[in-house]
Amino acid sequence: MGIADYFDHLVAFEGLIPWLYCDVRGLTTTGIGNLVASPTACAKHPWRHQADGRAALPGEAETLWAHTTDAYRKDLGPAAYRNISDLRLTKDYIQGLVAVRLETEFIPGIGKLCHDFDAWPLPARQAIVDMAYNLGVGGLAHFHNLIAACQAHDWATAAKECHRSTSREARNAFTSQRFLDALGWLCPTIGR
Repeated sequence: MGIADYFDHLVAFEGLIPWLYCDVRGLTTTGIGNLVASPTACAKHPWRHQADGRAALPGEAETLWAHTTDAYRKDLGPAAYRNISDLRLTKDYIQGLVAVRLETEFIPGIGKLCHDFDAWPLPARQAIVDMAYNLGVGGLAHFHNLIAACQAHDWATAAKECHRSTSREARNAFTSQRFLDALGWLCPTIGR
């Protein structure tokens, strides 16, 4: 089980944004939904100038963070923040951020909620990882009927219990379908 099992699905719904932007809640974000909580946190990322590949100079990341947060409006999408600066992160770096979050935050958190998660069919794991990434593990923990269905390997019920009121219908449909796709899988080692 690796990032490749989840990466494309997360990109499809979260986007892969190499610049800094504010999400709909006003949280300063980059990459694939990665929170950048402060100017100091922003400066820890290896920002590079898109025009010539130069590394960001001291203070540039902090200025980027301030300008981005100052530009927040609820009706703006990530693309509206593209021209605030030409500082960008590489796709490889962003993929690494996701890998770290999966390995240290989401997979262990899901494992605490669903004790045999590693033995689930890949489609069911993809569905629950998408939910955890979208809601946070704490938010996922409120889906008691879903977690019970997953523990029972009742993927048809899981497909009915995974709807999120905060997600687009396309994302809910994807998650439900992944649980349905898990029907008939015997174990995650069967290549399907």
